Amino acid sequence: MHRAARSVALVLMLVVVTPIAVVAGLIHRRGRAVRSLWVAHPIPTVPAKAKAERSLGAIVETWGFETGRLEHRFDRVLQDSRRRPIVGVLTPFLAFVRACVSFDRLHFFCDRGLLPLFRTRMFNPWELKIYRLLGKEVFFWAYGADVRTRESTRALGEPNACSQCPSPGRFCICDDKGGRANQRRIAAAGTAVFSIGDMKRYTPGSINNLFYWPIDLDDARYEPAYPSPERGGTLRVAHAPNHRHFKGTDHLVEAVETLRGRGIEIELDLIEHLTNDEALARYRLADVVFDQCLIGFHGYFALEAMALGKPVLCFIRDRADLLAPDECPIITIEPETIAEILESLAVNRGRLEALGRAGRGYTERYYSVSAFAERYQAALSRLGATGS
Repeated sequence: MHRAARSVALVLMLVVVTPIAVVAGLIHRRGRAVRSLWVAHPIPTVPAKAKAERSLGAIVETWGFETGRLEHRFDRVLQDSRRRPIVGVLTPFLAFVRACVSFDRLHFFCDRGLLPLFRTRMFNPWELKIYRLLGKEVFFWAYGADVRTRESTRALGEPNACSQCPSPGRFCICDDKGGRANQRRIAAAGTAVFSIGDMKRYTPGSINNLFYWPIDLDDARYEPAYPSPERGGTLRVAHAPNHRHFKGTDHLVEAVETLRGRGIEIELDLIEHLTNDEALARYRLADVVFDQCLIGFHGYFALEAMALGKPVLCFIRDRADLLAPDECPIITIEPETIAEILESLAVNRGRLEALGRAGRGYTERYYSVSAFAERYQAALSRLGATGS
């Protein structure tokens, strides 16, 4: 943020603190249902988490900073207001005031709240102080780029999320010193920080057992489509990289070309630049799904694939990071083992359906909305949160 803009923003923040505190104090009524707000980037996990919280009796709204190919289902999209003349400039502050007045509990990712940022991917410290002053419950949920820092990632060993990054500082928080400072700020001001998988290595003091990527299995889009053991011919491998250099896409392409050179019937379906609905339709046609071979933990894509009944290949650095690791049917791979494992599946097609059914059962037991709601309710109780 430029110095002049930062000064204006700071003045506005200071000016609104007192009236917000007064209004919020006047309207708070004990005994009412908890009012909870999720403010997020367009990530598909948010509507499912909001649905889980509603099932626990909270009144929940979801606000998206913007919509995207992956998610558009928000109660309100802040970007729409920002496009309006004059009002657009005030949108972050008006949204902040409404959040403070109307909600008891606020949910954010670790890199952004409602007020303008002073530094990219660093949560506004004044916003945190105001929430703390008002006694709001504030929960932070790591999603990846908001917590991963460069030197800490490289220290994990090869391969890792930084191995093929073409532009350090562009896609993730990257700055180790800044990342640690950001985590200290949100940990001091927030009610809890939740982390998952490899991300817990960047979030000291976080709660790591919620595994907060639920899938709404009541949604018809996730009706399973198991690979048929009778279908012969070409093995179709689906891969949906949001950024190829983080997922090791080049290793997969090379492995597929190697297998073709050996006479194995295999094709790669690279799924990019589609909406989530369009992508899910393509996943349904796959025999095998490849998540990634660099980062070290599975993404939401892998869970969606398992919900659809597809075998999943993924580099898992430490299987202890998984939820119920002994039951998780993800096949662990590394860049140098992709071709070998794909060939074994191509010549033993009978394994595919069993792996697919195991994946569907795993998501039903552990990643359904109701399963996540149970874990979330337990966390609220331990934290002594409102309405728990």
